[in-house]
Amino acid sequence: MENSKILVARQEDLAFVQVCGRGSFQNAGTVKSFYQELLQKGVTRFVVDLNECTYLDSTFLGTLTGLGMRLKEKSAGKGKLHIVNVSPRNCELLKNLGLDRLFNIDVKAREVPQNLPLQEVASATIDKTESAEQMLEAHENLMQWDPRNIPKFKDVVVYLKEDLGLNTADD
Repeated sequence: MENSKILVARQEDLAFVQVCGRGSFQNAGTVKSFYQELLQKGVTRFVVDLNECTYLDSTFLGTLTGLGMRLKEKSAGKGKLHIVNVSPRNCELLKNLGLDRLFNIDVKAREVPQNLPLQEVASATIDKTESAEQMLEAHENLMQWDPRNIPKFKDVVVYLKEDLGLNTADD
């Protein structure tokens, strides 16, 4: 399995996240913890660099969607989530999920600001229940953002709710 890592930095109201390797359910929680902490501290601009990202799964994309939606609601439209150095394949994934209407996507090569000291964030070990809860929230984010995603992820959400013992009768 490919060694993946998340590198982060902060400079005033700007947060920077670099995805090296796979952006997946295994490190989505790490990104979520980072952005939740910074949102509480008033950070309103986030840049996610996918230059070294080889794969994105729906849980990771749903986690980024959650960030984008929170920025939109918390900052009265002033918050920005900018995804840079996006490969053609990842760009297609983002567009197919309607995320090009939530994120600013830049496929052109962009340099990482040299004055940002990137630090690797260790992935927290989480149990099966926490992992399922994160996956559920991420997929619900995708469906909430764009109703065209409902048929894509409805079965995943139903399965995860059943796995977590949540009532799905009203879905």
